Amino acid sequence: MELESIKILVGEIDYKLGRIEFFKKRLEEWDNKEDKEYEQSQRRLAKLIDETTNLLQIMKLEELDDYKEYEEIVKKLE
Repeated sequence: MELESIKILVGEIDYKLGRIEFFKKRLEEWDNKEDKEYEQSQRRLAKLIDETTNLLQIMKLEELDDYKEYEEIVKKLE
């Protein structure tokens, strides 16, 4: 993979990891778990986890050295 592509991939993964943390915190603090928005946030979190896992799999196949930095995160997402 080209250096610029790796930078974009790493940036996207880091962004999605930040969003995952945001939604986890938001869901933990939610008062009314019966709320429609709570359910939407759960779905968004699941989608973010899937997207991040997919990006990490691409990184594992393409750039194993860079992937090693994220191995612990992969275990947490699974």
